[in-house]
Amino acid sequence: MPKKHPELPNVPLAGDYAKTDEGRRLLKHGIYDTAIITRPYFVAPGTPKSRVQLLRKAFADVLKDPELLAEAKKASSISNTFREKRRMPSFRACQIEPAFIAKMKQVLVP
Repeated sequence: MPKKHPELPNVPLAGDYAKTDEGRRLLKHGIYDTAIITRPYFVAPGTPKSRVQLLRKAFADVLKDPELLAEAKKASSISNTFREKRRMPSFRACQIEPAFIAKMKQVLVP
């Protein structure tokens, strides 16, 4: 779980609002863990499939750009891997029970 910024100690985090262990787990596995390795982008419901495919291709193409990769290598800030088919990252460090995954989908997927 993230820590509060030292200069913003009075700004609440999402976890501060979770009232149950299940709520904290939902935040941890559904938001915080995935945010470590992904940067999700969302489009509006009903966005044409061709537009979604175009966006995916644009992201894949930018990760092949030699200038960007050279800058990233200098900064060590991004990975040059892209997995088109991967929708949800796999975590080796934890096993999430199927019932909990169903709960996450119920909460996170409209």
